[in-house]
Amino acid sequence: MKKHDLVVLALGIVAAGCDSSVTTGGSGGAGTTSGVVSGTTVGNTASGSTVTGAGGALTSDVVTIKMDSFDVASGQEVYKCQNFANPFGGAGEVTAFESHMTQGSHHLLLFYKPGATDGALQDCSGLEFAATPYSTQLPDDALTFPSGVSALVPATMGLRLQSHYLNTTPNPITAHVEVTFHLAKPGEAPQHAGVLFVVEPNFSIAPHSTQTVTHDCKIPFGMNLLKATSHMHQHGTNFLATIAGQTVFQTTQWSDPVPHIFDPALPVGGGDALHFECTFQNDSSSPLTFGESALTNEMCIFGASFYPVPNDQIVTIDCN
Repeated sequence: MKKHDLVVLALGIVAAGCDSSVTTGGSGGAGTTSGVVSGTTVGNTASGSTVTGAGGALTSDVVTIKMDSFDVASGQEVYKCQNFANPFGGAGEVTAFESHMTQGSHHLLLFYKPGATDGALQDCSGLEFAATPYSTQLPDDALTFPSGVSALVPATMGLRLQSHYLNTTPNPITAHVEVTFHLAKPGEAPQHAGVLFVVEPNFSIAPHSTQTVTHDCKIPFGMNLLKATSHMHQHGTNFLATIAGQTVFQTTQWSDPVPHIFDPALPVGGGDALHFECTFQNDSSSPLTFGESALTNEMCIFGASFYPVPNDQIVTIDCN
């Protein structure tokens, strides 16, 4: 198995240590729906005011997209995805994200999806991935960029929401998932933010054992870190990430880890050493390997939001 270290920039997914490729959207598709257009709704998109004006110009500064509601039975684990046409009527520069999920959520990922149209809710793979401007593991979360900074959504780019739910309660859950975008006026936020997303998939934790999985690579270029976080499943007992020997994130929480927000942003240099490690306690009778289930698999992932993205380009960078 080849190592798949993923470095994700604002408009592209970067695969390091494997065959280099660049993509700009998630896999899989959905049937289109007939979007009902009014002053406040476009398909599955609700806005704080009219979405578009004459010539398609953006006139709303707050836009919300919502997944169709879905039920999760007691003990059930599901991945649900839904596609959305570009909700801004043109290019959008997002200065802040807000997200809300009902109880039972494990994570939300917002993918760029070129040319997406409003689609139906669908089952999807937990191993699906694409370039992302925002993600969270908290039921209620927000990320606000510094003045002059935004996440760019080009006019030709749609969006795809992926939601992971695990219902450990004795009762069914009706899940509601939504993301709200706060938009800059043209020229107000010209520096664009991206996401660093690095995965260590090569491990096997023997039954009835504890093991620490490590990953080391180098920051591909100079950047200012805004947020750092981890991603593990239920066997994770500790996560630690350092850059150039400085701790940037640590948690013992596998579920709902609270990200660290850097205020002011933390400058890091190109070539600085990134190290992260996950400690797993396998109390089961089967080996633990990388996979989508929070119950029977594990993940060891470091994520961070940063700015600026060089030249707003789709690029491929090895994380060696």
